[in-house]
Amino acid sequence: MSVPEPTAALLVVDDEAPVLALVPQLFQGEFPVLTARSGEEALARLAEAEVGVVIADQRMPGMAGTELLARVAEEKPDVVRIVLTAYADAGSLLEAINAGRVYQFITKPWENAELVQIVRGAMETYGLRRRNARLLAENTRLVGELQAANEKLEVENRALRREVSDRYRLGSLIGSSQAIRDVFRLLEKASQSSVTVLLTGETGTGKELAAGSIHYNSTRKGRKFVAVNCGSMPEPLLESELFGHVKGAFTGALRDRRGLFEEANGGTIFLDEIGEMSPTMQVKVLRVVEDGLVRPVGASESVRVDVRLVTATNRDLKADVEAGRFRRDLFYRLAVFPILLPPLRARVGDVALLAQHFFHRYNTHAGKQLKGITAAALRCLERYPWPGNVRELKNELERAVALAEPGESIDLVHLSGEVAGDEALTATNGDDGKLRDRMGRIEQLLIIQELRRHGENRTQTARRLGISVRALQKKIGKYGLREREG
Repeated sequence: MSVPEPTAALLVVDDEAPVLALVPQLFQGEFPVLTARSGEEALARLAEAEVGVVIADQRMPGMAGTELLARVAEEKPDVVRIVLTAYADAGSLLEAINAGRVYQFITKPWENAELVQIVRGAMETYGLRRRNARLLAENTRLVGELQAANEKLEVENRALRREVSDRYRLGSLIGSSQAIRDVFRLLEKASQSSVTVLLTGETGTGKELAAGSIHYNSTRKGRKFVAVNCGSMPEPLLESELFGHVKGAFTGALRDRRGLFEEANGGTIFLDEIGEMSPTMQVKVLRVVEDGLVRPVGASESVRVDVRLVTATNRDLKADVEAGRFRRDLFYRLAVFPILLPPLRARVGDVALLAQHFFHRYNTHAGKQLKGITAAALRCLERYPWPGNVRELKNELERAVALAEPGESIDLVHLSGEVAGDEALTATNGDDGKLRDRMGRIEQLLIIQELRRHGENRTQTARRLGISVRALQKKIGKYGLREREG
């Protein structure tokens, strides 16, 4: 519920007592009426209360009405000023109007109805001025907030551009092995030209990262980089996404829509899983490559685009060409500059570097202040073949950081059962201490692995271990594993 605004007062200034007695009676119950016998007294009243309208006699002892209204105009410009005079000569009125910048003048004697009408109009004018002042102040505040928000957004955009630039710099593919250094060299060469690039390699080897590196280190880096997974959409949707459509082209096409080729105009478009494209889509892409033309679905005319094309696949496109699954002419247009991204198992020396990189990233994000990765865990990571390549390693480290407690180091117990394998058990062979302690360590590792393997389901875990659920719960409490659940 809004609080009503206080009613502004009418201030009547006159050296004649009958005037000061009459005017308040005319507005009784409508708004407050204050009175003053001199200009000095009137200024004091103005300082004490909110006054919306001042009626001042033009000629008074001491400070004249014109002088008072001039002071009011200077100190409180929103207050509406009315001059009251018994002198109807034009010179006196002009002096009052010019000096006091008055809203209206009233001559003595006056008609009460006329006075009431003039004062009510003056009060409405004051109300409008007050509302306008509030709106102006609110507008000024909003403009200030908008400017601050825009400045903050610009700072964030600059940070994002730096982050994108860092993410896709040529050194963003981490590693020191000869295999990855060869890739760096090819990416640098590709970024220095507009040649069409075909990135090949297993899933998770970083093909999108490589495509972004080519774009953000080329002369097109100031324009858009658009990535599309061609294997994740059915053909009609992929066609509309890539080429756009016109209104009414199909059910649901309620307006014209630009395709991603047009969105990437002047920049680079990355088509991942290009080998999953249908023959019909292959023909359309071939036309873009050869002629630089795209035709939106349902359109009668084509649109010319200037776009750099980088594609990727984890398939053997040459074999698909020979088998008739992929157009030969398109293959040769795409594979002008082929780059093979090696699987992680072919660059074992890079696993530790990548693991440390992902550890620091997720440790910083989580704010856990973990100490690092133990030598045993690193050995385990290096021995695992990583069928999912760098993506699988990244996910493994993200999960390990999530499982670890603040102040710990990533150890074998934090690795998944698939990655740790038998390493977690054989690692206890080097433990110091009594047989009982080493057996307890083995039991703890077995429980952790089975809990993870069965999605923390205690019933299934107990069945797998050949013990009762109650016994499992006791062992979970014994080894302090409760906080690792879920």
